[in-house]
Amino acid sequence: MVGGTLRDLRERIADRHDDDGRYYVSCARTGERPVPVAGKRFAGRETAAAAAELAAEYRAELRRYDPRLPHYDLVVSEEPGPDGPVDPAPVVEESLDALSASDFCHDVAAAVFEALSELGETAVERAVLEAYLHSAESVTTPDELCLVLLSTAASELDDRLAPDRQGEVLRAAADRLGERSGPDAPADRADPVDATLARFDGLSLVGDYAVVRHGERERTANADGSAAGRSWTVTVEEYAFDSADDGVPTLPFAVELLRWLPDATIAVSDLRATGEAGWQFVVSADAASARAVSLAAPERV
Repeated sequence: MVGGTLRDLRERIADRHDDDGRYYVSCARTGERPVPVAGKRFAGRETAAAAAELAAEYRAELRRYDPRLPHYDLVVSEEPGPDGPVDPAPVVEESLDALSASDFCHDVAAAVFEALSELGETAVERAVLEAYLHSAESVTTPDELCLVLLSTAASELDDRLAPDRQGEVLRAAADRLGERSGPDAPADRADPVDATLARFDGLSLVGDYAVVRHGERERTANADGSAAGRSWTVTVEEYAFDSADDGVPTLPFAVELLRWLPDATIAVSDLRATGEAGWQFVVSADAASARAVSLAAPERV
């Protein structure tokens, strides 16, 4: 499972990280420190070399689904110590939020591709890659490419699969990323839609958001623990995902929400523009039919 593999590799690199370490991994040609070793330090050269191998494996795995991912010749370097004039390579200026957002997008994209493969939708998988490569011609930064990949996936799934089949793909992708609900879920994030948007907010995938729950039924559940008639009105500002045909890709939102509500049938509807950079829509967790991949965008007024 590619989604799991990417997370495992990042965790193994993180386990080797040492805040006080003097060694780091960078590209021998450009000096950049790419994901997933950006910002990481290591106590010894051997540990850093192991991290470099893991990073190369991570990027090779990711390149299966993101062919335009930049290639780096990863080497280990030592930062200057009190007695050494060693010149460190320049660090890529990327915030932790940006790196986390990139990780999130890569994980979701990989999980969606794996779900398409498992469900036998290889033609859709191929169409997503072909459309992505075409759309990505004008995109130059890795972070933007991640957003384009998910937006392209949403558009192609919306065009090629019936809504309920889309729901099967999203549920399978969410299963690969792991369930969030249950006894380990944070107590202050009991509401699944709020928890999902809080995650997006922390990743800078939305600028701001608001959630209004409808009625009392959203706090009830069926005997099997599934959602019973819950719905929410969501308002987001500066949503990071835009599709080429001016639709609003709700696929990444739905995949994260299904990690909180694994037995739900998610539908997103009633989209309307709010101001210059905002959207409002309704989320249903007990819909008659899945509808959570992409929404046609109304004209802004």
